[in-house]
Amino acid sequence: MNPQTLTDKLVKSFGTHPYLWMLFLCLFQNPFFLGSVDNIPNNMLWLAELLLFSGIVCITLHCYRSGKLDRKKACLYGSLAVIADFILLILYSKSKNPAIWHFAGGCALLCGFYRIADKQNFRRQVNSMLILGIGFFLKLYYILGTSVYTRQHDMGKFEGESGHAAYIEYLVVNHHLADFDVRERRQFYHPPLHHALSALWVYISETFLNTGRNPARESIQTLTLFYSMCIMITGYKILRHFKLDGKALYIPLILISFHPTFILFGGCINNDILSVVFIMGAVLCTLKWIDTPNLKNILNIALCIGFGMMTKLSSALIAPPVALVFLIVLIRNFKTKGKDLFKQFVLFGCLCAPLGLWYQVRSYLKWKVPFNYVQEMSTSLAQYLGDEKFIDRITDFSGYQFSSVYEQWYSADKAGSYNEHNPIIALMKNALFGEYINENTFKDFPFVNKISFILFWLNVLIALCALICLILVCFRKNNLMKPIEKAFLFSFYAVMMVSIYKMSADYKFTCTMNFRYIMPTVILGALGMGLILKQVHEKDAQKGELAIKISGGASLLFAVCTSVIYLMLCYTKA
Repeated sequence: MNPQTLTDKLVKSFGTHPYLWMLFLCLFQNPFFLGSVDNIPNNMLWLAELLLFSGIVCITLHCYRSGKLDRKKACLYGSLAVIADFILLILYSKSKNPAIWHFAGGCALLCGFYRIADKQNFRRQVNSMLILGIGFFLKLYYILGTSVYTRQHDMGKFEGESGHAAYIEYLVVNHHLADFDVRERRQFYHPPLHHALSALWVYISETFLNTGRNPARESIQTLTLFYSMCIMITGYKILRHFKLDGKALYIPLILISFHPTFILFGGCINNDILSVVFIMGAVLCTLKWIDTPNLKNILNIALCIGFGMMTKLSSALIAPPVALVFLIVLIRNFKTKGKDLFKQFVLFGCLCAPLGLWYQVRSYLKWKVPFNYVQEMSTSLAQYLGDEKFIDRITDFSGYQFSSVYEQWYSADKAGSYNEHNPIIALMKNALFGEYINENTFKDFPFVNKISFILFWLNVLIALCALICLILVCFRKNNLMKPIEKAFLFSFYAVMMVSIYKMSADYKFTCTMNFRYIMPTVILGALGMGLILKQVHEKDAQKGELAIKISGGASLLFAVCTSVIYLMLCYTKA
């Protein structure tokens, strides 16, 4: 078969079934790594070598039979490829950083695919696959070098009594939901979808695949990697919904694919990343419903919101913007389609409400747990901010807060330390580096701190430009979006920002001001930037080219800085 014909079929298939392909890729790599390079089975290494050797033989035979190589050259090139493969195998086996080899190898295979693909007829698809593919291998590299106990949120221990790990372990061992007041153990008050899927994954891995206890739990990161990539695919679909193409598509897609928050939470086994999958799914389905307000699309919205709330109750933040869309469509079409819309809304409620609220109803009926219950934190914690007025916190932009681009936490043992207290500054820092990356993280590679400095200020500029672009798109007269789409997307952005500020006021702790609560803003901001680039280029080609060069350079620098930081984060000095 012609390689180009084969790649064409793969590109078309991936475009038609991207989520299934991504699930296949994540499941395919799982037996080779089980979530960590430390878990690589010896037989899997040789199996990988056998697959690679078979690939070399097949490519060589194809080149010989197609007439591209004569017999001597085919034998020579094939032999050299096999020798190079075994040399690399020896170097790999002696390396202290095998994960970097997998990252480099994955990117090489991806570039090889890109090289032989039909870029004339499938340029957009192939370029997008390259951007998302390199982002995938960077996320895979991160989870291979990151334990389920590293840089996690509210993790606890699998052997413990509280935390997300204990929640998952409880389901694995007992095969049923908590039969005690969920307030007795931290994190057990959360709805169980993510924890149940993780427990099922562990149970299958241990029982049927015989992976062993620790590898089974480590490989939960395969699920979170898949969730993170689902967000990338949905982000791409949202960009394409607004007909973005060319560099107006690739620039925002680079920002989404290489944004550090999706790398960090691709390796976090709490319920945040899955909740964002369903939130962004609800956004995409709502945009489709606006175009075609039929039963299928509205039920898809109901499933996304329902499953999102079954993962984490805060997924309900998407509900008010969706309700606004429903109201606008109902008012506009009351006389002609009012009856049909009412039927859709009733069915929406009948599906969404039970899915999203059954666990809260169960907890209330059994133990009188309030629907909006959140476990309190001790005011004796060092990160408590209750001594500062909220108005002072949100208006304080003192220069000392920018002396470090990493999030700051008070320590009695560290002179001059303080808690981050301004929400917007804290969000800008932990969006890129989380809570656990700081100056001491890169002691062996001090140059990374300089790159972090560049990435932080570059991100500040990009985030500001993205917000301005989103505001311009939503509030200036243009044909980039329908008015109802503008109302929907900007109201969703506003709801998230109001929510994070309200949380910061109500729960006076540094950990509350975390970007994980507003991850969808990355995609909304990138969308705004892409739409403005498209509009500027259509109005004035010269100005459009200048804007694309500047924003394109910034996005590439953003991707390079992110890649270097996260590659070095999991790299062991020889």
